[in-house]
Amino acid sequence: MRNSSLRLLLSALYIGLSLALAVTVFVVSWRDTLDQLAQTGTVRLSQGADRLLTKLESHRELINVFATHPSVGAVLDQPERMGDTNAFLLQMALTTGIERIHVLDVDGRIVAASDAGGPNDPIGQIRIARPDIRTARTGSLGFYHAVVAPRRRVFFYTRGVLGPDSRPRGFVSMQVDVAQLEFDWRVDEDTVVFFDASDVIFVSNRPALLLARDTQARPDAAPPPRYPPDTLRALPDHDTITRFGHRIWRFTEDADSLPTTALAMSRFVPQLDMTEVVFKDIAPARSSAALRAALAFTLAGVLGLALLSLSQRRQRLAERLIIEEAANATLEARVAERSEQLRRIQDELVQAGKMSALGQMSAGISHELRQPLAAIRNFADNAVKLLQRGRQPEAEQTLTEIAGQTDRMDRIIRNLSAFARKEPVTLENVDLVGVIRDSIALTATLCRDNGVSIDLDLPGAPVMVRGGKVRLQQVFVNLITNAVDALQTTDDRRIAIAVAQTRATITCTVSDTGPGLADPARVFEPFYTTKHVGASHGMGLGLSISFGIAGSFGGDLRAGNTARGACFTLTLKPGTDTP
Repeated sequence: MRNSSLRLLLSALYIGLSLALAVTVFVVSWRDTLDQLAQTGTVRLSQGADRLLTKLESHRELINVFATHPSVGAVLDQPERMGDTNAFLLQMALTTGIERIHVLDVDGRIVAASDAGGPNDPIGQIRIARPDIRTARTGSLGFYHAVVAPRRRVFFYTRGVLGPDSRPRGFVSMQVDVAQLEFDWRVDEDTVVFFDASDVIFVSNRPALLLARDTQARPDAAPPPRYPPDTLRALPDHDTITRFGHRIWRFTEDADSLPTTALAMSRFVPQLDMTEVVFKDIAPARSSAALRAALAFTLAGVLGLALLSLSQRRQRLAERLIIEEAANATLEARVAERSEQLRRIQDELVQAGKMSALGQMSAGISHELRQPLAAIRNFADNAVKLLQRGRQPEAEQTLTEIAGQTDRMDRIIRNLSAFARKEPVTLENVDLVGVIRDSIALTATLCRDNGVSIDLDLPGAPVMVRGGKVRLQQVFVNLITNAVDALQTTDDRRIAIAVAQTRATITCTVSDTGPGLADPARVFEPFYTTKHVGASHGMGLGLSISFGIAGSFGGDLRAGNTARGACFTLTLKPGTDTP
């Protein structure tokens, strides 16, 4: 009887210790998992803000270009030129994807607009009370966000058009559709929102959360005036708790696109005057911690059973064998279940890494756009000088060049988007010889400044291939530019371009007399580069984008070395006009 009571007491004590061990494992695992989620959330915060600011950066540059453009200043001095300025603004809006562009006089009255003559003609309307225009009056860049009917979210950029006394004599304002900035962002796994100063979700990768206001943050605050009536709704009720120094939101009702319990990571983005919040679902992390605790408890139980079996080995040998067999089976099942879950978690991490790479690639778009932006700046300066000297025809030709460079920027953006999402591209018959000569013309200054000569071996007649003219031109510009960079360390600086054709394929080789490629197998990897990473050297995206463009044409781009240097071979399909 005494032995039985002692055995029960020891068993109860052991079970208590096992439960304490399981609780400890759960708490430690739960804390570590939350820390890991917080680290991932911090990365997501940086990526989300960088992605949005990168897309807005081009608009910041455009508003500066428009503020110094002669067509904008002309309508302020000569109101009768409103028609010409309206046509220019409409062309710029269609080319750049900007929703609306307005020119306002010093009193805030709209004197020219890209949407003039439409059903809601804004000409003559006064916007002087808008905060971005008031900011532009001080000489700074005006930035403002609001909702315009019907429930459309927009960013406003406004810049003063300076007179001879360096004071604003009018303003130019752009209206950017926020939905276009969010289009390729909705595939992200985590929920990302941007709260403005009124606790309203103005930007998000989850459309169901847009224009939801966190009324619990400031219950007594009045609705913000920048939003029309009936456009806002309340964010689902929630409470906030803290676990191991981490802030967790728990929603008490069904929340569209939000986890029931989420780790909330936030940061203030001063450029937008908004607070970015990333919500990461903690349910998988809690399940993982519970599974580890269960596994620890099971192991402790197995150990206790083993000890009990050993103590009764002489009396209950058969029973001990049965208990051990059952315990081992349970352990193997738990281990197999845990191994499968770890495999799934690893797959999820791999996918998250892919999405992070896509975010970095979209951040590199500024490098690809720098050349046409610089060209636009130079053309704009030349146009001003030509107009001042009364050389109208040459000024008009310069403005045409600006429009062409803007078209090129738009096409570069579409090419990068197609590369990232593997979108289909439109194929047409393109003269390969003409594309090569156009590309050489674009890089002539670069080659001349670096003492590089180009040897051509091209057919006398056009060679038609299947592809896109601008995208194919971008491939050759990238190849020539890379070759010029490679030739910086050599005295004999030559590039050779040759075209050969058969009935089935068209092949073009671009070779140089440089040091060659250290690792030809890796040159088409995104972000791989042997040059210094920076504003002037790029981010290693040129060849990877060129490779993607060649593949979209049904062709191929390969790299290798010859006895004289590096060699790139571009293979394309013949056009339908090729015999």
